[in-house]
Amino acid sequence: MKLFKTDFFKNAGTLFSGSLMAQAVSFGALYFLAKMYSPAQFGSLEIFVKLAGIGTVVAGLRYELAIVAVDTDDEAQDITRLSLWLNFLISTSFFIIIICFKTSLAALFNITQPNILYFVPLAIWLMGSAETLVFWGNRQRKYKTTSNNRVLSSVSGTSYKLLHPFITIAGNGLIIGQLLSQIVAFLHLLLIYPIKILDTTKNDLIKLAKKHKSFSLYSTPAAFLNILATSMPVFMIAAFDGQDATGYFGNAFKLSYLPMSMIAMALGQVFFERNARLKNDKVQTAAMSHQLFDTMFWVALIPVVVLTVWGDQITLLLLGEEWTETGVYIQITMPFYFAMYLTTSFSSAFVTYNKLNVQLVYNLFFLTITAGALYLTYRLGGNTRSALAWFTLVGVILRIGVLNYFFHLFGKNLIAKTIFAIVLTGTLVWLGFEIKEGF
Repeated sequence: MKLFKTDFFKNAGTLFSGSLMAQAVSFGALYFLAKMYSPAQFGSLEIFVKLAGIGTVVAGLRYELAIVAVDTDDEAQDITRLSLWLNFLISTSFFIIIICFKTSLAALFNITQPNILYFVPLAIWLMGSAETLVFWGNRQRKYKTTSNNRVLSSVSGTSYKLLHPFITIAGNGLIIGQLLSQIVAFLHLLLIYPIKILDTTKNDLIKLAKKHKSFSLYSTPAAFLNILATSMPVFMIAAFDGQDATGYFGNAFKLSYLPMSMIAMALGQVFFERNARLKNDKVQTAAMSHQLFDTMFWVALIPVVVLTVWGDQITLLLLGEEWTETGVYIQITMPFYFAMYLTTSFSSAFVTYNKLNVQLVYNLFFLTITAGALYLTYRLGGNTRSALAWFTLVGVILRIGVLNYFFHLFGKNLIAKTIFAIVLTGTLVWLGFEIKEGF
């Protein structure tokens, strides 16, 4: 299968264009936001976003994944209703938990404004419900709608963040803007996809939940462990090094992985739908997956090398001297984010090939090893730089391992290309540092 002769990249390009515009708005504003808000305020935002993200992956019990996987549109629509109900009920449960443990959570992560935690359940409900509607749109191949939604969300949230210092509203403008962007995203999708949530009976929803219970039994804990593992640096840095360091790391993430994630998520959404239909044809799935890997690798290689070598200097130019540490964090973590970028687009293979039990075991192992690397480094007297270095090393190894497992499922292994990719990337990074030292 020649991907360039299909609508694969056309559909992915539609999604990517929206993400690109959204990130262009965010990146353009970051130059000003870095001067308007302190690293500690960015740190509070990062903790808020990570807590909401963890809640979001469990709020719908991952039934939203079945929206694309099931055979009929009627069943997919019923699953959409089920997921929306679960998002509401579980988000309400999180609110009760926050009321009971707000003080403890604030102390654990050194949060100076504990009341922001009350808004985490609202963010969980908005993000989870919007994600459910996006999956419904993906099933119908409404990629343009998803693209427009991302632009609207980014513009509204970023605009408020820029305006907040000039208006008389108390609170962290970064968090208020984040909530506003999620509200706009949800309302826009709700207007486009007016799902009648009461059209299915309670008994039918219960039967549907039992039929697709593997998503809640395996994919929910697996997704929870995965996002907890990728969020662990934020939580560890907040607990051991405070909100300033958390803010540095948060902006490092925005400047390094987020641009690559736009590509990975756009391609991954289209790949999920395409692979779900072709999964029994190993010849086509193997060819499609290898072509996609090749494209992703060559597109990102040079930016990855540049950020690994010159990330400190680029950040100095973009954000100013106050954010020098952000550039160092980019250089340290870039190899891990490159590996994560290459893995993300293919992670739907766990769902497509009914390997949710494998996903659960892998994510538990990934969380244990990476969190252990961070914790032990801090406990043994290391600083945030050394902790992130160990996190990156073990993270790269584990991501490369699971990437090769995906290609085993697709029908043709990736071992030769993996070795080539590691050698080529390492060589270019070494040459880059040699050139840098020469200047």
